[in-house]
Amino acid sequence: MAVIILFWGLGPPVSKLITAPSVIAVLYRFWLSVPVLYLLAKFTGHRLSMDTIKRTAFAGAAFGINLVFVFLTINEAAIAVLSVIAALQPGMILLIAGRYLGERPTAWHVLWTIVGVGGTVVVVLGGGKAFEVSGLAIIYSLISQLFFTFYFVETKRVRSRIQIDSIEWMAGVTLFAALTVTPWALLTSTREDYLAVGGLDWLWLAFIIIFTGGLGHVLMAWVTKYIDASRSSLYLLSMNIVAIGAAWLIHDEPLSLLQLLGGAIVFAAVGAVVSRPAQPAG
Repeated sequence: MAVIILFWGLGPPVSKLITAPSVIAVLYRFWLSVPVLYLLAKFTGHRLSMDTIKRTAFAGAAFGINLVFVFLTINEAAIAVLSVIAALQPGMILLIAGRYLGERPTAWHVLWTIVGVGGTVVVVLGGGKAFEVSGLAIIYSLISQLFFTFYFVETKRVRSRIQIDSIEWMAGVTLFAALTVTPWALLTSTREDYLAVGGLDWLWLAFIIIFTGGLGHVLMAWVTKYIDASRSSLYLLSMNIVAIGAAWLIHDEPLSLLQLLGGAIVFAAVGAVVSRPAQPAG
């Protein structure tokens, strides 16, 4: 989880360095990832079966839509905007985990989730003027979080019930994500948009493909089999602290003492949730 938090936290600040249009950057990111994950699965002795591919369809489509709106958000506003909306995810998971995944979070989990979300809000709002943003960016961010929640829960649901290797799972997810984004790109982009990726863009794409998308998501697919969704979603709040800290270094976005205090609150909430497991839904 610590490795996932690090690489996912670095994802938005590094992605913001890419100068190409959002949907084109995502299109290249997915289609370049497909052969990498396929070869990795083959190298590790796994075969991507048709049954596995079918099971990844919904999660892959949701993941593809999510990432396009992530890029749209960070190109429209500060990284902090994406982070504060991401803080809503544990609450979304708590609302649906019991019915959909057979998990029943206790009052302890609910309380500390609220504390963790509050701490993340402090981190974001503590940026002051950096939080000034258009309504369009907030809409983009809400849409991205909605689809990420579906991807997250669907991954947990399938991987906890069926024996599917995490590399195979992400290879299928990435394939469907690419297929979902492709019509979008074809309908909304020009030839100049496809040629806009160049120079250092390829370096930032390589980082996203190898670390954030490859290592980070493969590990997450593996971890979700062993950690309750209501808990792991709260752990991921920590990646917002990494994202805002990296944005301060890379993009010169403000980082105040109030934000550091909010970060401490988030980590305290994560520690509290770790200390007690969720209960099976009755």
